[in-house]
Amino acid sequence: MKIWLCGLFVLISLVASAHPTGKKMPPTKASAAIAVSAKALEAYRKSLTDKGRYSCCVKPPAKSRVDGCAICAIKTGSCECGVNLANGKGVCGECKGMWLGGKGSYPIANTPYKKASDIPVLANPNQGMHSDSIPVPPVPTDPDRTTYLSEILKAKKTLVAEKRFNCCVGDGGCSECALEASCACGPNLAVGKGVCGQCLDGQHAGIGRIPGVVADHVQVEPMDMSMAQTGAFSSVMNQEGSGTSWLPASSPMAMRSLGSRNGFDFNAMGLLTLNYADAGGDRGESQFFSTSTGMVMAQRGNLNLRVMGSLDPIVNGQLGYPLLFQTGETAHGKPLKDRQHPHDLWMELSATYRTPLRNDWAGFVYVAPVGEPALGTSAFQHRPSAFDNPEAPISHHWNDGTHISYGVITAGLTAGDRWKFDASAFNGREPNENRFDFDSIRLNSYSGRISFNPTRNWSFSASHGYLDSPEALSPEDNQRRTVGSAFYDNGEYSVGLIFGRNNHGDHATDAWNLEGTRHRGPDTWFSRLELVDKDELVDVPPGTYRIGKWSIGYIRTLRTTDGNDIGIGATIGLYSVPPALRPAYGSSPVSFGFFLRYRPSFMNP
Repeated sequence: MKIWLCGLFVLISLVASAHPTGKKMPPTKASAAIAVSAKALEAYRKSLTDKGRYSCCVKPPAKSRVDGCAICAIKTGSCECGVNLANGKGVCGECKGMWLGGKGSYPIANTPYKKASDIPVLANPNQGMHSDSIPVPPVPTDPDRTTYLSEILKAKKTLVAEKRFNCCVGDGGCSECALEASCACGPNLAVGKGVCGQCLDGQHAGIGRIPGVVADHVQVEPMDMSMAQTGAFSSVMNQEGSGTSWLPASSPMAMRSLGSRNGFDFNAMGLLTLNYADAGGDRGESQFFSTSTGMVMAQRGNLNLRVMGSLDPIVNGQLGYPLLFQTGETAHGKPLKDRQHPHDLWMELSATYRTPLRNDWAGFVYVAPVGEPALGTSAFQHRPSAFDNPEAPISHHWNDGTHISYGVITAGLTAGDRWKFDASAFNGREPNENRFDFDSIRLNSYSGRISFNPTRNWSFSASHGYLDSPEALSPEDNQRRTVGSAFYDNGEYSVGLIFGRNNHGDHATDAWNLEGTRHRGPDTWFSRLELVDKDELVDVPPGTYRIGKWSIGYIRTLRTTDGNDIGIGATIGLYSVPPALRPAYGSSPVSFGFFLRYRPSFMNP
């Protein structure tokens, strides 16, 4: 059976672009007030949800400032956009903007409308629950609501003084843009451009500030509300993968805010799984194990700091976990045999500094005692098309195998959020068997990469690098690695196609990887299809063997609490085995596994 002929992934049409923000601005002094107001808003919406007073039609509140509209909650003390949409009455302007941005909580086909642009706007004063007798605006007795209104007003005053807040509606102006630390809705509307969802709502509520504007003629721009701060080397944090790699800007991000302190904005990402796996075949092992990564990011202006680690070496020991046909690295002085190596306790310690140049160009420098060079794609633990699959790709060392390198210096240029050019000097040797120490820092290898993001939904890259003596057991074997990739993401579907080639001088081996994930409410489906030329298999006749693997899996989110998701899942793997390997592996090995997963909830792009 040719497994590589199986596996179909659906690509969805492109979604609209982000709210225009103009040229990049320096850090705002309002960041602390914005962080406090965002936290209070999230707490307020949660309390309304717990009281059954929040029925929104977009992504449900999950302790994130981007999930669910805020204007109805603040203005009326409740939200009935979901019920009103189902009855054909329309939604508030903020919800309309999110529907246009692809953030509706169910398919548009399940509404009375054919497309999101057909949904009418029913201004927020009419979106309160019909049973409410609360005046508009509601009596400000909720402490979180009071804190939000106080802090967002403080932030707006600072933004106005910094000349970065020019709204098109009255009543204090929109808060949607204030959470992004800038508002250009007034100038944009004056020249016929779109405005944010809250400003659209204000136009329909009759509080527009620009004379002669007809509310029905005002367009709304889907906004990027994922983060108030930008990324380390782009204006959209969701666009940034591991190291200095790029993803589509519409990629979901499993992250939670840790607040601000001393001018730094702190965020955390991570993943923890408890697994049981049977690798299958005649020599596959079974084992209970765990996989984990945890990262804390601190950003202040143009400076970004990252610390990332893993509990793998503590929980799984030197041998890692069973994974049929996996190759690369060693344990106890011998090559690992059908096992995935544990990642180091320290996976990244890095600092990135970015500075604007002329026009839309910017330059950045990434320095890491342990980090990831500009070679290959974002590591599989960070790619939305891959991170739901608890198993590492068997093509790992043809693509992102350098994601833990002891010694990395990368310099790069970006042209807006469309082009990125970066080059690295780094340590080509893979981490040693002691997963707890810091290896010797060397800069003996080099690489370069070009990345192109033509829209929010697509990201392409091509990279090439020279690796000096990557394998400890073959110190004389240097490699040249070439990687090309294409990623698509629309927030529901994440798809990646990756090609990698390792050239050893006398021969070359190739690896293809087609992977995809679909998120739909509490349900996640994922699949990965790989074709890999393996030349390091242990205890088989010497040679290069083309291995095919098709893995599929499912995860059900059981509980979402305080911005954390807990889910349970299962995987199955099917293999295409060359005849020469069947005496060792069997003709049709099948692997399977079960796992419990924890991670932060998505902060949608």
